[in-house]
Amino acid sequence: MQSFVHPSENYQILKSLDSLVQNITENQKVFCQKVAEIKDNHYTLVKSYYQESQRLIKMLKETAFLCSLMFSIEDEKSICVSAINILRKLLQEPVTIRILCASSSRTKLETVAEEKSAAHDIKNVCSKSPLNCIAIKTCRSIIYSPLESTVPCPEMLDSPDQYTYACVPLVAEGVAFGCINILFEHETKMDRLKENIDLINILAGYASLAIYNNRLIKTVKREALTDKLTGLPNRRFGMEALQGEINRSKRYGHVFSVAMLDIDNFKLVNDNYGHTEGDKVLTLMADLARKCLRNVDLVARFGGEEFLIILPETDIKRACAVVERFCRVFNEASLTDVLCAKNLTLSGGIAQFPHDGEDALSLLKTADERLYLAKSSGRNRIVADKLN
Repeated sequence: MQSFVHPSENYQILKSLDSLVQNITENQKVFCQKVAEIKDNHYTLVKSYYQESQRLIKMLKETAFLCSLMFSIEDEKSICVSAINILRKLLQEPVTIRILCASSSRTKLETVAEEKSAAHDIKNVCSKSPLNCIAIKTCRSIIYSPLESTVPCPEMLDSPDQYTYACVPLVAEGVAFGCINILFEHETKMDRLKENIDLINILAGYASLAIYNNRLIKTVKREALTDKLTGLPNRRFGMEALQGEINRSKRYGHVFSVAMLDIDNFKLVNDNYGHTEGDKVLTLMADLARKCLRNVDLVARFGGEEFLIILPETDIKRACAVVERFCRVFNEASLTDVLCAKNLTLSGGIAQFPHDGEDALSLLKTADERLYLAKSSGRNRIVADKLN
């Protein structure tokens, strides 16, 4: 027998099914909305990351390009000024930037380049000694905010409280020789500094290499133009200086004199006392030349025991007086206990520009001929003309 279902029961079943369908639909809508929101948020986040990465890539390329230009600059201060300009463009905030390098004795830091913000009144808020600079000692960047309880740099203890401080070391061959010093008021947002600290470190690396290479090139050039034994300019430097003096004298219509000096009987010193004594004689000659000749005069070791002296804006008569006085000083010094060899003398020849020649070879030829005349006529004398 078939059971009978009351209409009201059917209605309740249908109503329940309809309610269930509505709930499923609402939940589905909520779920879809949440998915859409997540999708939008994810897209916005990805877009933000992409834009930031593009900004960093652009800034990195620009910084690398500008940094590479520093290697074409020969002046150390200009390199530092270039680095400061790049930093200002990178930070885009009112900021004071200094580049400091250790002195040759490494006892103090010296400001090579500096650009102050007009809003800042800072005087002594940077480390004065490389030994006190945390960034230089540890070869790592230091960032300090006034909100922090501990000041990482001892030199900043007495600085005004409103300043935020960053110090990035300049490192070459594993040794820090200076730092980039950045200061700005703490009201200024630090976000840009912290976001770009990696780029600042890259910039510091480029600046370090540019400065180090510049110093290395200058050292090599200086050594190439310096006589190792005496420390005087060598023949090459002397010839360049002579040509420079010729050009300058031609331009301004000046006269100048050139002297060639030779230590008399130098071979006998080496034969009788040894080459060490000969080296002492040459060193004494160089030391006396630095002390006794005028500051404007240039002395170069021309070769062996022969020396070149350039006397700017000096006619041959006054040049004779200067050179003869030096010869007397040298002879007197050789009579002391400084040397084993005693009573050493000098012979020399002098030529005047433009009377005796208008080019380097002519002047040197005339001075050398007069030196030979001084030697052949008894030594221990200065010849300034063929009839002397």
